This record gives sequence, C-alpha cells and structure tokens, in this order.
Amino acid sequence: MKKIISVVAFFLIIAIHLIFLTSILFEKINTTWVVLGVILITAMITYSYYHSSTEQEDHFLIDLQDIFYIAIGGVTTYFLNVDLKLGAVIAAGITGTLAALIPYLKPKSNTFKRIPLTVYCGAFVGMSQPNVASGYSFILFACFLTGILFIGAKNLFNGFGGKLGTLAFGGVAFASLLIYLFL
Repeated sequence: MKKIISVVAFFLIIAIHLIFLTSILFEKINTTWVVLGVILITAMITYSYYHSSTEQEDHFLIDLQDIFYIAIGGVTTYFLNVDLKLGAVIAAGITGTLAALIPYLKPKSNTFKRIPLTVYCGAFVGMSQPNVASGYSFILFACFLTGILFIGAKNLFNGFGGKLGTLAFGGVAFASLLIYLFL
C-alpha cells in the first residue's frame, strides 16, 4: 500500500510541475513547440526520477505528526503574514528560523530533528495571500492536503531543490480546486 501511495504522490508532483510550467508558458508564449518541449523534458525527467532508488519507510504515527507540524507552520506563517501584516517572505522567514532552533532544545531527539523541515513546508502554505486563502480553515485544509502529499513523497526527490514549495503549491492548488468544485 505504501508503494502505491509513493507512486501516486510521485506522479502528482510531476503533474503539478507540468501544469505549473505549462500555464506559465501559455501565459507568456503562445508557441506549441515550446509547450511540447516542456512536456518532453518533463517526461524524460520523470523517467529518470522514477528509476532512481528509494527507500520505503513505514511510520504511520510519525507521518501524522508531520501533518500536525505542517499545520503549525502554515497557521503561524499565515498569522504573521495576514494578521500582523509582516508580509509573506518575512513571515515564512520567522517561522523557518524559529523551527530551525527547535532541535537545539533536545539535540538527541529524532522527532525534534524532523520538525524544522515539516514546519517550513507548512510555512510555504501559510504564505498564501488572503485573496487565495479565505481564512484559517482554508490554511488548515491546504496544510492537511500538503501533509498527505508530503507523506507520499517523503522518499522522493531527496536532494532536489523545490520539493517543499512544490508540495505546498500542490496542497493549496488542490484545496482551491476542491473548494471551487464542491462549495
């Protein structure tokens, strides 16, 4: 079951990248060849990523903690960004810096060492502007969806930049889509 979740998360991340890049290209350039080139490059990258080795872990309770910490990061950043009007970048920076200090409270704790990564992933969700995120309920829902993506992709794309931001973008995009479709 865990392998299926990883494969689904892998292809969701690739789809998110493809949709994002294609939307940028359609907005800026109306050339079909450029779009086909991006699709071809994405397919080649997908093939190479898919054939890289991944280690499977099965830690259900730790996965649930990850969702909780993503929500902490998202809500904290959204509060600093919207309510205190510090701006998205400063709010994410403060949240990330505070999260980075947590492992120093208990240096030998593996749980404390995992917190900064998940909180910072949530910080990207919390950077959403009020015209996208209608409030804390939206942020919590987007953090939950981001957490699901995070769990599915925790052994994928390690060492590649942009993973946390892509997961957060996917969570916010899926939350917006689901709210649009069902409300």
